[in-house]
Amino acid sequence: MYIMIVNPIAGNGQSMNLFRRIQKEPLYKKKNCRSFLTEEPGHAERLALQVTKIHHESLEGIIVLGGDGTLHEVVNGIRNYPDTPVGFIPAGSGNDFARGLSLKNRGLKLFRTYVKKPMRSKVFLASYSLNQRQKKGSRTFMNSIGFGLDGVVVGEANQQKYRSWTKRLHITKLTYPLALLRSITKTEPIHFELFLDGKKTNINKAMMVTITNHPYYGGGMKIAPKAKINSKSLTILVVKPISKKKLMAMFVSVFFGLHTKMKEVEEWKASSVHISSGQPLPFQVDGQSGTCFDCSIKKAETSTTFYSD
Repeated sequence: MYIMIVNPIAGNGQSMNLFRRIQKEPLYKKKNCRSFLTEEPGHAERLALQVTKIHHESLEGIIVLGGDGTLHEVVNGIRNYPDTPVGFIPAGSGNDFARGLSLKNRGLKLFRTYVKKPMRSKVFLASYSLNQRQKKGSRTFMNSIGFGLDGVVVGEANQQKYRSWTKRLHITKLTYPLALLRSITKTEPIHFELFLDGKKTNINKAMMVTITNHPYYGGGMKIAPKAKINSKSLTILVVKPISKKKLMAMFVSVFFGLHTKMKEVEEWKASSVHISSGQPLPFQVDGQSGTCFDCSIKKAETSTTFYSD
């Protein structure tokens, strides 16, 4: 049996159109697929938690139809049954995890691949906990977690008014770049302490700090071109204080992965990261924004199984 968890509003409603086509596919019934539609933020996580608890013995996999945010919830919902394979059919505005996983197909063709004869990829994700809540607040992220400008931009992009007009103009794929343009002029450097694998770095001021599992974020930007999704280490990228004009030029080069050659950009590898500050740090994780005073990040020691093509 396959369970499909569908976000009906992902991709400005395009996910629902795709889901209707999948339901008409003969393999949908032949493979005993059951589906659930999400109704609100957090619902996908609760659904994944419930279906794995009830059906884990007969469950062949969970197929997620939606954006990276929906997938983030499902990955956290299966934490009690981490061996449950997950298939992702991207239908959001960013779809960075699909790029990181190097999915070649999309839509109905990808569904057919998943239920007929999918390949399996073992991926080491990462966990994060905010404000020293490791025991109670540890969660998993698939793409990246970032602080400073990274968090400000996502906060801007997630505003309801902003999302409404990008949908009306059918430019949701430009959500992050446009939010960046609106954020750069009003963002100041953040002050922090940064520890990599327990060792303190000599950097305590930056425009942004991003920790990622794979190269992509923001709808296709190559924030960490050399990162590998199957690596057992995280990639940490720090952009030091920089002029607004040069910062703008840097983000143009991010689409080509050339920004890492700039002297204001530093890059490291580590399996654990800790960042803290005396001031609230704007942050984003897999496209969800907030603020915190400290955060502990750690590469997973066990892998999660994803279907691939």
